[in-house]
Amino acid sequence: MSFGQRLGGLKGRTVVWLTTSIGGLLAAGLALGMTIASYRTDQPVPRFPAGAPIEAGEWRVVPLSARIDRATPDGRPIRDGQKALVVEVELTNRTAASSNSFYRLLTPDPPVGEGQPDVFLLRDRARAAELHPDMTERLAMVWTVPQDAAVPPVLKLAVHASVYKRRDNLWGHSGWYNPHVLGTVDMPVQAPDPA
Repeated sequence: MSFGQRLGGLKGRTVVWLTTSIGGLLAAGLALGMTIASYRTDQPVPRFPAGAPIEAGEWRVVPLSARIDRATPDGRPIRDGQKALVVEVELTNRTAASSNSFYRLLTPDPPVGEGQPDVFLLRDRARAAELHPDMTERLAMVWTVPQDAAVPPVLKLAVHASVYKRRDNLWGHSGWYNPHVLGTVDMPVQAPDPA
C-alpha cells in the first residue's frame, strides 16, 4: 500500500470522526436545550378565588379574610411603630399525623415582615402548635410589619404545596416532598378602624 493510499484512508477516517463528533455534540446540545426548556417556570401559576377550598398537598386551605390590626388575636397590642397583617384561614390536615408545616403554607407575594408568621387558633385565641389529622380549624396567620410599610389594598398570597411520595429515593420512607408554589390567591385587605 502506497503512502498516498494510506493518507487517503486516514483522511477518510478523520472526516468520519469529525462528522460523528460534530453530530454527537449537536445531539447533546439539542438534548440539553430540551431539558432546560422543560424546566422553564415562566408559565403563570393558577389563581385561586378567596373563600374557595384549595387542595395544597398535605393541607386543605380556605383563605377567608385579610386585615390590618393593632393587636394579635390573643389580645396583645402590637408594639409602637408596628402593625399586624392578619390573614384568617380554615385549615384541614389531610395527613395521618399531627403537623405544624402550615407555618410555610401561605406567604405574601411580595414578602411583608420578616420570617414566618405567628399562628393562632381562633376558637381559643391560643398559639397554634400542631393540627391533628382530619380536623378542620380556623386560624389567624399574623405578620408584624412596620407602621409605615405599604400593604397593598389587595394582598397576593402564594400557596405552597408538596407532593406525597410513598417512598422517597434516599431513605425509603413515605412523606411530603418537592415543595413548590401551587398558585396564588388575592385577598382584599380591610384597614383598621380609625382611632
